Amino acid sequence: MDAPSLTADPLTLRALRPEDRAARRRHGWHAEIERAYGSSTGTRAMTDDELERWSANWERGASEPNRIHWVLDVGGEAVGAAFLHGVDPVDRRARYAVGLYHPSWLGRGLGRRATRLVLGYAFGPLGLHRVDLRVLDDNHRARATYRACGFVEEGRERETCFLDGRWHDDVVMAVLEHEFDSSTAG
Repeated sequence: MDAPSLTADPLTLRALRPEDRAARRRHGWHAEIERAYGSSTGTRAMTDDELERWSANWERGASEPNRIHWVLDVGGEAVGAAFLHGVDPVDRRARYAVGLYHPSWLGRGLGRRATRLVLGYAFGPLGLHRVDLRVLDDNHRARATYRACGFVEEGRERETCFLDGRWHDDVVMAVLEHEFDSSTAG
């Protein structure tokens, strides 16, 4: 599915551009960010092979009919990504994911803005009824962002991720179209 541009100053959600590869590489991997995704990659530069895999995954995902990708852009720089995947027009639902590439972008409200923009699109032009997600139980920053955007905790998938020597649950959260306050989109 094509990703329409969505804007809530200073953030724009847009389609991938060729120069975004260089920005993604520049940001590299960061332990704080990767840990939130359930990875122990650590902080380091992105290799050529990893950049190629990232690019191929993006292109493959962007061409899937039930997936919408956005680059999070601030001032012309790619700082993260947001996705709706598993978009089901019959049951009118999808799964959501958002992430930033570098810790310097955390705490600026970009995840909240991106989430509200995507939900406004999902429940508006896309006509969805439900958007859900999975988030690690100890990712308190993300869970607070999702709650602020109307997501409600529905349950847990127990011990789905082994990280830092212990098991973590995935928290299942969702928001329904009648629960989303479109006046806060963006």
